[in-house]
Amino acid sequence: MPKNRIEADLFCVICEKDTPHEIEYKNEQISQITCKECSIQIQINQEFVNNHFKEDFVKRVLSKPTRMTAEMEADLSIFLKSLPSRVISKPYRVYKEYKEK
Repeated sequence: MPKNRIEADLFCVICEKDTPHEIEYKNEQISQITCKECSIQIQINQEFVNNHFKEDFVKRVLSKPTRMTAEMEADLSIFLKSLPSRVISKPYRVYKEYKEK
């Protein structure tokens, strides 16, 4: 079972601020996220997620960190210019798509 770990700054609901997190992937799917400041761990139950959400939607959400990293590596200036509007609009777009499914 292939395992990968990456670090990313994410908002921690316990620390109430952006903190470094370790994201663990198993078989190319997020399995666990751990805050490196307060050590809270969030386990991702893939079976539950797959049973309750459409597969393509789930794959896109779980692969977003990888896709954003690829965009950033391809052209950092374009990535940074588009980031503010994406951060504002993405939650609404995801919610809208979720409600439509």
